[in-house]
Amino acid sequence: MSVRAVIIRDDKILLIHRIKNDEEYYVTPGGGVEEGESIQEALKREIKEETNLDLGKFEKWYEETYEGVQTLYFICQVEGNEIKIIGEELDKEDKNNHYEPRWVNKRDLKKVTVYPEKIKELAE
Repeated sequence: MSVRAVIIRDDKILLIHRIKNDEEYYVTPGGGVEEGESIQEALKREIKEETNLDLGKFEKWYEETYEGVQTLYFICQVEGNEIKIIGEELDKEDKNNHYEPRWVNKRDLKKVTVYPEKIKELAE
């Protein structure tokens, strides 16, 4: 199981800019739920590792199963202002594996590749 955070402030959404195997795209912060970890604990940990922000209130928004992995998406409020990668992704960073949290204007979502595409509905 995987959890993902949809974080919106003003007219912007916080996404992770990825370049991996020469493909450029955006994803929401998140990742796998570790053994013995609750959904809330996993969401809190992933948000911290991938954005340096702290989880506030959250509610389930969307669910999908892709390649056998169930993923839960949550609309999240966060605390803090300085965004940066601080988790294991920082150690994996190189020219073929790029992670960068970015505030993306909702109106620009239609211009970029973002997974899942359902995120683009937030711009409407």
